[in-house]
Amino acid sequence: MGGADPEGERKRRERFDSHWMWFGAIFAVLFTAGVFLAFFAMLPLAMATDGCHDGSTDRVCSLTARGQNALVWIPWAVVCVGAVASVGGAFLATRIRWSPLLGVAIGVAAAAATIPLGEWIAFQV
Repeated sequence: MGGADPEGERKRRERFDSHWMWFGAIFAVLFTAGVFLAFFAMLPLAMATDGCHDGSTDRVCSLTARGQNALVWIPWAVVCVGAVASVGGAFLATRIRWSPLLGVAIGVAAAAATIPLGEWIAFQV
């Protein structure tokens, strides 16, 4: 029976197993850091409009109450989008026989793209 290479397939599987362990470790560190940063970023974002008064010209002073709430939730949206994109990217990468470590880069890129999108949403609502 031609083409069956169980030794090569076993080595490939072992290589991907170590990639999954690295992905899990990197994901855990970045997710934990993201949760801590999101928790501590909520306070300054929640107080961003405290200095606003009738004559304020700051852009943040033009936020509505819903916009202020959206502004506070941006860090948590970044963590959630980054985590989902990272895990989804890792699974998709392994489906096409690439390294699951690609999911880390996909998650970071998605998280970075969420910040300006969240700000835009906060000023639109």
